[in-house]
Formats: sequence, C-alpha cells, structure tokens
Amino acid sequence: MSAEKLLDEINGTNIIELLSELVSMPSYDSEQRVVKYIAQRLDEIGASYEITEVAPGRQNLTASIGAGEQSLILNTHTDTVPPGNVENWETQPFQLTRKGDDLFGLGACDAKGSLASMLTAFELLARNTNFLDGRLILQAVCCEETRAMGTLAEVARGISADAAIIGEPTGLVPMIGHKGGLGVEITVRGKAAHGSAPQEGLNAISKMSGIVQAMDALAEEIFRRRDPLFGNASLAVTRIAGGQSCNVIPDNCIITLDRRLIPGETVDDALNEISATIDKTRQIDPDLDASMKKIIGIEPCRISLENPIVKVVEKSIAQVKGRKQEVSGFSACCDMWCLMEGAGIPTMILGPGKISAAHKANESVSVDELCEAAKIHTAIALNFLSGR
Repeated sequence: MSAEKLLDEINGTNIIELLSELVSMPSYDSEQRVVKYIAQRLDEIGASYEITEVAPGRQNLTASIGAGEQSLILNTHTDTVPPGNVENWETQPFQLTRKGDDLFGLGACDAKGSLASMLTAFELLARNTNFLDGRLILQAVCCEETRAMGTLAEVARGISADAAIIGEPTGLVPMIGHKGGLGVEITVRGKAAHGSAPQEGLNAISKMSGIVQAMDALAEEIFRRRDPLFGNASLAVTRIAGGQSCNVIPDNCIITLDRRLIPGETVDDALNEISATIDKTRQIDPDLDASMKKIIGIEPCRISLENPIVKVVEKSIAQVKGRKQEVSGFSACCDMWCLMEGAGIPTMILGPGKISAAHKANESVSVDELCEAAKIHTAIALNFLSGR
C-alpha cells in the first residue's frame, strides 16, 4: 500500500465516534479522564507514552512512534473553557450532537476536534510505522486555557523537534503565527465613607470611569492598526470589580484589559501606551490614584514563509483538498509561542473549526473539516518524516 492510499484508511465515522467520547468528558478543570482514555487507546495499539503531572488533576500525555533524525510534534490541548450558562446551549454541552454537517459540543472545535484528528493520524501511523523515516510525537497537553502551563511544562522537560503543528480551530487554513496577548490589571484607590455622606469619601468607581473612557478611546485608535495576515490589533476592558456594599462609598475599583498585538507591536510598547493613557487621565483628574500591573504578556509570534514546515503543510493540504490554500495568521493566542520561544521549534497552527465558534455556547465543528483535518495531519507527518 502506498502512502497516498494510507489516507483512504481514515474513517469519518470512527473520527466522529472518537470526538463524541472526548466531548463527553468534562475537562475544564481536570484533564485526567481524557488522558486516561487516550492512554487506553494507545495501549490497544502498543504505542509507548508517558504521563506528566503538571498540577493536581492536570496532566500531559506525550507519545512517540518511529525512529530517525527528523522529528515532528503534533500538539493540541485537552482542556476547554467552562460551559457557561447551560441554558444558552441549544444542545447538551457534554453530548456531541449532529445537525446536518455540524457537530455541536463543548470543545468540538477548541480543541477536541484537533485532538480527534491528530490522535486519528497518530494511531494510523502507529499501525504503519514503515511509512515513517523519523519520529512522530503526539502531545496532548493540559492547561492551554490557563496560561499554557501544559506545553510550558513539556518545554521545561527539554522537548525538542524539527517542527511542530499546533491543533487549534483555523478552518484548516494554515497559520504561520499568532497575535500577541497582554493582560493588564488597573487599580484605582479611593476613600471609604458612609453612603449618606459621599462628599466625605473619594469614590473609586467614579474615578475609574475616567480611565474606562480613556481606554475605550485608546481602543478605537489601536483597532485602526492592521496586519494583512493577522487582522486588527485590539484593546478591551474585560472585567470590573469594586465596592463593598450598597451603603459604603467604594475605596477600591479594579479593571482588567485584554490587549491583542499584531506583528510589529511589542508587549513593552503596549504597556507604555496604556501607562501613558493613565497619566493623561491623571492630568485631567489630579485626585486620581491609579496603578497598573501586567498579568500576562505574550509577544506576537510567526515563522518565515520559507521555512520547510510551511512548504510541507502547503503540499499536504493540496494533496488532500486538491487545491492550494493560502497561509494566514491566527487572530488569537495559542501554545505556538511556547514551542518557538522556549524550545526553538518552527511551528504552525492548523486544525478544524473556526475560532469564532470557540469560547461560547453552541460550539461546533463541521464533519467535513474534521475528516479532512485527520487526513491533512497524516499527510503532514508522512511528507515531513519521509521526504516525499
């Protein structure tokens, strides 16, 4: 059987059943059930793996097949965000439901769809290692939704490879990088007083309103910045907290900002821009007592279009789809930066589903994309590890 014929072995019904099992296992606060399930499947085909405890109840699974100098990582995450208000779901979040060509369920696209396609590819090649002239590594990592703790743990353990594919919802468009992400917390301090005598206090919430207005104005300016592959830069006020009770003038108010950076922007420059905006607000309101701190800062990340893994991915997609697919940039953040910055591994992002469907009720992935993803991930491994 030829390597091309091997792709015909991929069965869409089996992939849907696999995704159904994965979706049925809640994994927003512990990935143990998913890891145990993957381990059982790998035991059945005799593939070796190891499980790493990253935090209590949070585990990575790393498996490897093949041998040789060249190596490729297929990396995706097993955790999801929480389901939120279940009443907003038209289906049950932990039960995969098919409606036409769409499969609905929590994690269907972010990123259990990628996990199902990568695991399908890995299992197929584990049964046909004669097609591999190199090592294929599967990383099913935890805590991607909580600051990339899972992949960072693998980097700390010394993971290495010649290239990697991150499974995230890209609509099967190959992505050569992602936006940067900056989280900032701003605190305004006031003076508490009895609610009946507000003039004796300093209302921190009222003082914060000036900063919120200034940040909204800054957000409009930032949104005008655009990269042809990565889209617009952005800033948003995403959370606010303050006050003690109805009858107390609040002496404290906190907001968080979500800032997305496009190539050419840096975390330091973005921090300085936010700080300067606070300073301008302070000039208007001399009584403003405000401070800021960085919660998380991830630089924009991308690889060259001339990198060998880019050429292999383009070739593999053309083999499966019968046409060329132009590369683009991922509008969110993912674990690519961990592998690039921490381990120097050239990395791309590719998976079924659309990022616009993630982190909300009624998350879905199409059957066609799910099946194509398994074939494309298989083709990438075959092409990268066999020189075809």
